[in-house]
Amino acid sequence: MIIFSHIPFIIAILLYFTSSVWSIGHIIKPVFFNKTVGKWSMMMGFLIHSGFLIFLGLESGNIPITNVYESFVLLIWCILFVYINLDYLYRLPLLDTFLVPIVTALSIWALTFDGGNLLITVSLQNFWLIAHIIPIFIGYAAFTISFSLSIMYLTQQRQLKLKLFGPLFTKLPSLAEIDRLMWKTISFGFPLLTLGLVFGTFWVKTQNILGEQWYLDYKVVLGLATWLIYAALLHMRLVSSFHGTKIACLTIAGFCLVLFTFIGTFFMGSKHAFQKMSTQIHEEF
Repeated sequence: MIIFSHIPFIIAILLYFTSSVWSIGHIIKPVFFNKTVGKWSMMMGFLIHSGFLIFLGLESGNIPITNVYESFVLLIWCILFVYINLDYLYRLPLLDTFLVPIVTALSIWALTFDGGNLLITVSLQNFWLIAHIIPIFIGYAAFTISFSLSIMYLTQQRQLKLKLFGPLFTKLPSLAEIDRLMWKTISFGFPLLTLGLVFGTFWVKTQNILGEQWYLDYKVVLGLATWLIYAALLHMRLVSSFHGTKIACLTIAGFCLVLFTFIGTFFMGSKHAFQKMSTQIHEEF
């Protein structure tokens, strides 16, 4: 059930959806679908989203990750924050056309967890936990952008292969440029993921959150698997000079694992992940 206090986030989602429609429509009918409308819709949505995030933080008295819904809201905000800054630095043409629909879909998915009954099971008043989460979320945001760039790369490559030199082809960057941007976003996200995992290791060992066999926790195992995929990507790029299709496909696989690590571990019964409120109360009883 959607409660009144979450209406700002719903408004932000509607603005993201508008931005998605206008960004895609601009490729087909640029005269009718003004690109500026899409950009401003996204920015307005981001500002409302930021205000809502501040509200959640003030309400909980901490960073807004007390449940899965809040964590989704924070992660989506990180994705847009990283994108806006990268777009300012590198002028990423048409990336919003690929990224904002993903943001919209993730935002709608977040609403399915709006009940707030999936709660984090540890205290948030802990330096190691915060130091663990923030770098990982920003790293995940960078990997979401690299995923969007991978879809863009494969789209442009297919157009070249089939000689479909339409309006989308002329507006997309070259394959070399997209490949370079994929490399930059992965290079940005990987050290943050590494830092977050290192801090997370200190956290679980010093606080004994997951017990002696903490390394067998599903979220820990999948987090390591995610790290290995992106480490392999960087290794292939630096040592073997791999690029293009192979990197794009591995980046897509890495992003799928990121999503599964973020939310899928709940369904696997991980102690590290969020737990249902009813389950938690029953265990305490």
